[in-house]
Amino acid sequence: MQTNHTADATYVLGRTAEETHRLQHQAQLYGLSTRRLFVEAGITNGMKVLDVGSGAGDVALLVADLVGRQGSVVGVDTNAAILDTARARAQAAGLINVLFVEGDMRTVALDHDFDAVVGRLILLYLGNPAEALRVAAGHLRPGGIVAFQEVDFTTGPVALPASPLNQRMWDWWRQTVSRAGLELSVGFKLSQTFVDAGLLTPQLHLDAPIGGRPDWAGYAYIAESIRSILPLMQKLGVATAEEVDIDTLAVRFRDEVVQLQSVVMLPTFVSAWAQKR
Repeated sequence: MQTNHTADATYVLGRTAEETHRLQHQAQLYGLSTRRLFVEAGITNGMKVLDVGSGAGDVALLVADLVGRQGSVVGVDTNAAILDTARARAQAAGLINVLFVEGDMRTVALDHDFDAVVGRLILLYLGNPAEALRVAAGHLRPGGIVAFQEVDFTTGPVALPASPLNQRMWDWWRQTVSRAGLELSVGFKLSQTFVDAGLLTPQLHLDAPIGGRPDWAGYAYIAESIRSILPLMQKLGVATAEEVDIDTLAVRFRDEVVQLQSVVMLPTFVSAWAQKR
């Protein structure tokens, strides 16, 4: 098992209202793949589920739909402000079986009788993902489910025919996250992370939204992602605000893709699940 205690990475996308909106937009694009992961893993009606790195609550709300009113969900996040958004969304949905807790999932006091622990895009930012996964799995009953989804920056977004603007944006993104110290291949390393955490080798699948119609939501999502990371991009000297021209980026991207009759694939998410030994 890994024992390295590398410091956690900074959340490169910032803590703004715009970033919270981007996370909800991201959930719309990737939600079906996340639901597929949880259904395949066996998360179902009546279960008690722990969601780590809850953010604005999208994963917790999805799980709440799967476990129904007979089940329950506990979401954990270090960001108190974004949990206010998550609580408001749960209340608006009439959910009384979803609880959000502020704290670090590795140290916060939690029960040890969960049927499943889940997370999406959380291990990416943790200095020792395997240790974090081991701690998370420690809150499960024997035979409980571990299901996580992580992005992999070794592929995509890809456009065919090639979109010069798509490539430019991807170059900006990769340079920024690399200089910020993020692991680019965390998704493809997810299987080994499970094993290093003392779990069984997981079942795996890979998903990526794809589109090219003028009304496709992917254009706005990519531009929102660049907007969130732009302050760090400038700080690290990757690109200037003038080069990016963020307020017109989504429209320029859409127009270029439509003119080229391209199809664009967004970044790939790797899904993994296994049962606790």
